[in-house]
Amino acid sequence: MASRTPPDGFVFIKDSPKGPGIASRLGISAETYRKWRMAGKGPETFILGNNVCARIETVDAYLRELEQAAQRALPESRPPEPRIRRTKPAGHRALAAA
Repeated sequence: MASRTPPDGFVFIKDSPKGPGIASRLGISAETYRKWRMAGKGPETFILGNNVCARIETVDAYLRELEQAAQRALPESRPPEPRIRRTKPAGHRALAAA
């Protein structure tokens, strides 16, 4: 039976005895990562035997890109939203103090 551990410097989608897999490193489930992969999201991967595999450096670089993108998207870059005045509906009456 073939070994279910990735070669040194590589990771599979799921965790292995060698350490966390791609999904764990991204903080998502293996099922979510599979959906991302089919949609073209996430780090570059390839098939190694019967397993989806990625270089650890590739996964770490993807995480760095996400971090840098989040730092660039500062709240000041979004224009302020206009304030909306709320009016009382027609026929609204104030409650009389009893």
